[in-house]
Amino acid sequence: MIKRGITFVLLAFWTNGLFGQSIARVENIRIDSEALNQKREILVYTPIEYDLRKHELFDVIYVFDSQDREKFDYVSSSIAFLTDRDHDRAFMVVGIASPYNAELDYSRGDDFLPVLTTEKSIEWYEPHFGNVSNFLAYVSDEVMPYIESNYRTKGRSIAVGHSLGASFILYALIQKPNLFDAYIAISPNLAYDNDYLAKQLMGFDYAALQDFTYLYLSHANEGTNYWPEWKPAREKVYGFFTDTFKGDKLDVKIEGYGEENHMSTFPVSVRSAFDYYFRTIYEKQENRLSEKEYEVRIRVTVPDKNDEIFITGNQENLANWNPNKIQLKKVSDYTRAITLKVKSIAAFKFTRGSWETEADLKTALGTVKIKPENQTNYEFEIESYFDRY
Repeated sequence: MIKRGITFVLLAFWTNGLFGQSIARVENIRIDSEALNQKREILVYTPIEYDLRKHELFDVIYVFDSQDREKFDYVSSSIAFLTDRDHDRAFMVVGIASPYNAELDYSRGDDFLPVLTTEKSIEWYEPHFGNVSNFLAYVSDEVMPYIESNYRTKGRSIAVGHSLGASFILYALIQKPNLFDAYIAISPNLAYDNDYLAKQLMGFDYAALQDFTYLYLSHANEGTNYWPEWKPAREKVYGFFTDTFKGDKLDVKIEGYGEENHMSTFPVSVRSAFDYYFRTIYEKQENRLSEKEYEVRIRVTVPDKNDEIFITGNQENLANWNPNKIQLKKVSDYTRAITLKVKSIAAFKFTRGSWETEADLKTALGTVKIKPENQTNYEFEIESYFDRY
């Protein structure tokens, strides 16, 4: 059972009618988890005018250890600034918390760690370890399906973890290699249980990756004045990815912040990881299309009965972003329509025949993005055009 409540990022107010959700918001959602046999809460950030933007789809960033609210807030705030210049890059952020439960004596270590076997690791973490497989099931089988079912998502997701949260997302990469499309692992513990996770990463068959995937690894000054075992384990993994690894489906970015400590490395790593992601990875993942085509029927209401409307988008049947190639038929004075076959995810815009005349829709801030496998009929209303403002 999943229950919802809403809190607001800033002073909250609602407007009626056209404007819908006028500011970004954060929802608190309670999940009665069968996998964990516990009640848990997640946080869901949706950007400004999410309700209005009903013809847009959103990538999802999952932030682990969001019981430390500052991590969730930093990512959701940062992504807004990093994508401000490109409204076509739309993101939600989901915070997955691993709080301490005093009644159960259950902590984040139980979520993030497997059963430990070495005396040193057992002594360090006891009794909080060993439930990672159930936590992974909670994430993959409960949280993520809920988000996919209740929000307008692309089906593409990014995991952000720090410390043992970073160790967990690397564990998830090995156990369920196609669960996320990108893994941002900040200061992970690769050394626990006699370098267990380091060995798993170096021994994993990366051919199991179905699509192009991004892996970001960073560290601070761990292993210098504290946690000495972290450094040799880390260097083994870095050496593997730098010197040995070969594969065309994984892009690995490694960075060190020796001047930062274990906590202060989080914000600088997040910023750098997403900078690289947007410069190098995003378009490669964004351009993936389904092999199958789906027939869709599109109707557009225009503001002027003399408007001639063209559609253009991200694939051949959408003219590959040629703004004056595919024209909609005039159905009535203020209605234009077209039926065509498209692959998923289909991204497109409307124009009057040139980019200077791009249409401004009432239900999208940027490019329309649809999953044609989920719906056949689409209706849009053009508010105006760039050259008419």
